[in-house]
Amino acid sequence: MLAVKDLEIRVGARLLMEGVEFRVTAGDKIGLVGRNGAGKTTLTKTLAGETQPTDGRIDRTGEIGYLPQDPRSGDPDMLARTRILDARGLGSIVVGMREASEQMGSADPAVAEKAMKRFGTLTDRFTALGGYAAEAEAASIASNLNLPDRILDQPLKTLSGGQRRRIELARILFSDADTMILDEPTNHLDADSVVWLREFLKGYRGGVIVISHDVELVGEVVNRVFYLDANRSAIDIYNMGWKHYLRQRAADEERRKKERANAEKKASVLQAQAAKFGAKASKAAAAHQMVARAEKLLAGLEEVRAVDRVAKLRFPTPAPCGRTR
Repeated sequence: MLAVKDLEIRVGARLLMEGVEFRVTAGDKIGLVGRNGAGKTTLTKTLAGETQPTDGRIDRTGEIGYLPQDPRSGDPDMLARTRILDARGLGSIVVGMREASEQMGSADPAVAEKAMKRFGTLTDRFTALGGYAAEAEAASIASNLNLPDRILDQPLKTLSGGQRRRIELARILFSDADTMILDEPTNHLDADSVVWLREFLKGYRGGVIVISHDVELVGEVVNRVFYLDANRSAIDIYNMGWKHYLRQRAADEERRKKERANAEKKASVLQAQAAKFGAKASKAAAAHQMVARAEKLLAGLEEVRAVDRVAKLRFPTPAPCGRTR
């Protein structure tokens, strides 16, 4: 579905990631995590083909459904229902069938005959694409995302940002894409819709890459976790569910701390010995070798993840309000 090799992404002079390699196949439910600003959204845009990587290669097989944080695609004058159905090429057919049906009642025999032929052709195409069953499926998805008919029958340009986002999510879920890339899909969803979406994604047969702050969604859905480490400009891949990932991630961080502490201790000893030997001309070569060994020890270490800073806000105690009667 998706194959990434030696991927490098930069934003201006800032390196977000380099040397990234992974594959996404059918059944993979990947949670993409990392602190804010690490580059998660930029990565999803790149995987979807919205932007180009600085270096490396992305091979895409099959259809990709991409839900950005702020979707603006689609003809503004198109009905929301048509936008969803067009994910399988059905929306425009339905519009054409409706127009042909109206023209069949024309007083002009030539217009009516032409409309009948067009209606028959479109009906055959509609049926071949599983039209009626697909319409019911699309209606079910829309209903579960709290998109009633009054919204579906409006042009996209009349809808709010939250409604447009739910329309795009419904379109992607209906598209039956081989790989779905979803950036915060639970935004603008009510509690019932979030529960429904979790169950939908659990049963989805294609590949999924999801960014989400919904802990229950990633906890129940994902079977792989990609951690984007902004300090190391790398992605750590964990082929496990969310709970196991949390334990393994903590263990990895502790291991890195110990390895770095041991290496820094050894390097310090070597540097101290080199300083003593450097004072003697006969041991200058040995001192140089010790310095080189110390530098190699430190250069080979993985960076320990810096603890993310969290703002601490303190609000003054409000004055007591007056009595009310």
